[in-house]
Amino acid sequence: MVCSQRQEGEAVSDDEQLVSAAEVARLADVGRAAVSNWRRRHADFPDPAGGTSASPKFRLGEVEQWLREQGKLRTPADEDALWRSLSVGRGDEEITQLLRDLLVRLHDPRQSGPLPEPVRQHLARVEGGSRAAVVEQLCARHAARLGRRHLATAVELAELMAELADAHGTVLDPACGPGNLLLAAAARGAERLLGQELDPDLAGLAQGRLRLHASATVVPGDALRADGHPGAQADVVLCEPPFGYRDWGYEELGVDRRWEYGLPVKNEPELAWVQHCLAHARPGGVVVCLLPAAVASRRSGRLVRKELIRRGVVRAIFALPAGLLPSSGIPVHGWLLRAPAEADAGSPVLLVDASGHGGRERGDADWPALRSAVLDPWRTFRAGGTVETVPGRQNVVPAIDLLDEDVDLTPARHLPAPPVTVDIARLDEQRARLGHLLRSVPGLLPVVSAKRPESHPSLTIGELAKAGALTVRHQSAKLELDDSPDASGECVLTGRDVAMQAPATMRLVRQPGGEVVPLLPGDLVVPTIVAGDRSAIRVIDHAGLLLGPNLTLLRVEPERLDVDFLAGLLTARRVVETASTTLSGARRLDVRRVGVPLLPIEEQRRLGKAFRALREFGATIREVTELSEVLSAQLRDGLADGVLDVVDR
Repeated sequence: MVCSQRQEGEAVSDDEQLVSAAEVARLADVGRAAVSNWRRRHADFPDPAGGTSASPKFRLGEVEQWLREQGKLRTPADEDALWRSLSVGRGDEEITQLLRDLLVRLHDPRQSGPLPEPVRQHLARVEGGSRAAVVEQLCARHAARLGRRHLATAVELAELMAELADAHGTVLDPACGPGNLLLAAAARGAERLLGQELDPDLAGLAQGRLRLHASATVVPGDALRADGHPGAQADVVLCEPPFGYRDWGYEELGVDRRWEYGLPVKNEPELAWVQHCLAHARPGGVVVCLLPAAVASRRSGRLVRKELIRRGVVRAIFALPAGLLPSSGIPVHGWLLRAPAEADAGSPVLLVDASGHGGRERGDADWPALRSAVLDPWRTFRAGGTVETVPGRQNVVPAIDLLDEDVDLTPARHLPAPPVTVDIARLDEQRARLGHLLRSVPGLLPVVSAKRPESHPSLTIGELAKAGALTVRHQSAKLELDDSPDASGECVLTGRDVAMQAPATMRLVRQPGGEVVPLLPGDLVVPTIVAGDRSAIRVIDHAGLLLGPNLTLLRVEPERLDVDFLAGLLTARRVVETASTTLSGARRLDVRRVGVPLLPIEEQRRLGKAFRALREFGATIREVTELSEVLSAQLRDGLADGVLDVVDR
């Protein structure tokens, strides 16, 4: 978070520092999905001050104030102040070096260099007995921040990998980054930690961090080219190899004792890391690697995979949700391996597909469900019990069944398909509905003819409001909203609902201090944020909804303005071009600037009828499209799975 075009040494104010939604989540110790929910539910959540509409950024000071008011700020004041003195105005490398110096000072003040004055002052305010814990929290925050560049394993993922391996004794991570995997191993009782990291600053940070928890030796360097722990035999090896790192030394390492299972091809560095890990595991030792899903199926790696299976090294493969890597949305697999023993040859392999437990945003997952889906069958399998075969989810596969031409170890390929059921009565209903909609479509379009444009005087919506022809309102009260299935309260329509042509899902959790605005039949609502070149609108057709955030309400006097006529004008392309401004990557619409031609009410109603028909046409086409996709998918699957037959006619 370095501010551009800033003079060296110039301070950066807290309010100027911009933070992402992920960093807001870390301040509150929640998942990123929670921040997205807060933005939808709380009208007073700070507006974006930068970034893009897909990846907004917020002013740190505003976010912290909002979190404090809501009682959601989890970071102690001393730690927060120390973190800001470390991070504001500095790049990742500078923060890494400062944290390393802080850790050195904790271990031996005589060896530490001078710290910047603000850092030294804030550190002095932290009680001596709690400094180690505070510095560890700062390291965790920095590791999470580094995760955006894929230098740190997510904490939840590190804990899962350590638990899979039953981390104990000596644990090695040859690509340890800031040490998250080794820290998770220490938390499970590992006594000796060995690590290696290409970046010397990160290696120093990991060394200082891990020494707070166990005996640790972390060395800098490239583990494949220059092994920092030659001859070391670990009880457990944990590794998340560098993602997308192709320059792994193929030309230099063509003849190497580590390639016991076959020479990795140039474009298959992951299998080089797997064999490096196995070379450092004692006989019977456990290796857990996090690898891109493609490693299980790439044709170039089939010979190495074949040898790993033939010798009983592969014990289990777990397909995990896509998006667990902060820098990429690719799907990943967890490989659980065991350094070979004579009796292991040809061992069966546990295959688990837990990819369905992902969250709605990258990096999020349903961790309790994911942990259960991975750990429960593994514990049974490891204990020698019978693992239940669950179609589409888990199965134990004999080694001989995996040793085909492709040696594809993708779990989904070897799992029985879930049973397919088809509701014939429901299919017939959908077919009949689709036929009715298709027959009605042509009649919905208004019949039109060419016309010479006429000039009419006009007033803006703002001027019409002053003249009493309509009322313009926004929801000014701070609403606390909830979209969970068990939420109760009045339904609230939001700008997102209208923009997405979706029903209202939010409910008012508690009555706000200010006034709420009920929506009445005939009201026209328009989102304040526009996506694309046309604005969405909705004419309210039933009571029972409240006006929500990011919406403008227009309530017309029906004897002076026709609501369908006004709604049609607001969907014209020129409205977005003339009445919107672009801020932080999003277009904000000010309906008060929209000009409305002054037509007689009878003419407005005549044109309004046509605009209403076009809205009905669009809604029907959307329903036709959705129903067509659902119906055709059900028919394709039913025919392909053999549960449907074609009736000759």
